Amino acid sequence: MQKIKASDLPCPTESQEQQTLFRFCSVELSRYPELEMLAHIPNEGKRTKTTGGRLKKEGLRKGYSDIVLNVSRQEYHGLFLELKRKRGSKITKEQKEWIIKLNRQGNAAAFCYGWEQAWEFIYAYLTCDKSDGSKSTVKDYISKSLKEAAE
Repeated sequence: MQKIKASDLPCPTESQEQQTLFRFCSVELSRYPELEMLAHIPNEGKRTKTTGGRLKKEGLRKGYSDIVLNVSRQEYHGLFLELKRKRGSKITKEQKEWIIKLNRQGNAAAFCYGWEQAWEFIYAYLTCDKSDGSKSTVKDYISKSLKEAAE
């Protein structure tokens, strides 16, 4: 019998990863009521030129983070997360710029690959005022993301 490698398995799309994350967060809502403040910013996708122009006039910003948690913790004003697929995702120049800008403004902003990493970042953020380990995890995600953004 031939062994199947993880890289041979289909990789969920970014949309599937995000849907899984939000389903998981809805289950965790009773433990972490702040998750009610978790939202998706529909910034991706193909649009007609007319629709794209209208959305840009309405404030659409290329590369802005996918997910925002409008809850402050420790020194952070909020959490911003750019969710990517586990494999095959590219980070755009604009996404890198936003991660840098958002962190400079006192937010916790990071790139996460797959819903599990996204949940780890969110959970660490929500619990960083109770645990040094969580605080360290948040700082690690930010540091790693800023290094990726600088490349």
